[in-house]
Amino acid sequence: MTSTTDQIEQNIAKYGWQFQFVFDNEGEHPPFAYSIGFEESYNHPEIMIFGLKREIMHSMLSHVASEIKGGKVYELDKKTKNVFSGDYDVMFKNLNESFHPEYAGIAMDYYNKPIRIYVMLWPDKNNVLPTESNCQLTVQNEALGII
Repeated sequence: MTSTTDQIEQNIAKYGWQFQFVFDNEGEHPPFAYSIGFEESYNHPEIMIFGLKREIMHSMLSHVASEIKGGKVYELDKKTKNVFSGDYDVMFKNLNESFHPEYAGIAMDYYNKPIRIYVMLWPDKNNVLPTESNCQLTVQNEALGII
């Protein structure tokens, strides 16, 4: 039987990263996903996304992985275009290190050392980010509490 660490190593060797999906069986917290391998393969912080469908988060992280592999560096606290289709902005914020074990425990176990993790915030239908006062989204409120 293959261990989690072995599976992560295989995926990183094959794809450069692993998609890690996390959901709450009780439905009290929104699902989220994050990369494992961006640090190792591309010397870029891991990326975490909250509150979207699994397939959408996988697609977004795959796009980000391709961009990073091509040399793109996502900057903190700066509105960034062309991550979503359309003309929508996202913003990357640091995941507070005190939340790394709780939210990225599998990555922490894999790396067994401190790593960098960015949370990617996405906009509402009016292109307003959750960090802005008139944002009409609440699904990312948990993310706002950990950045």
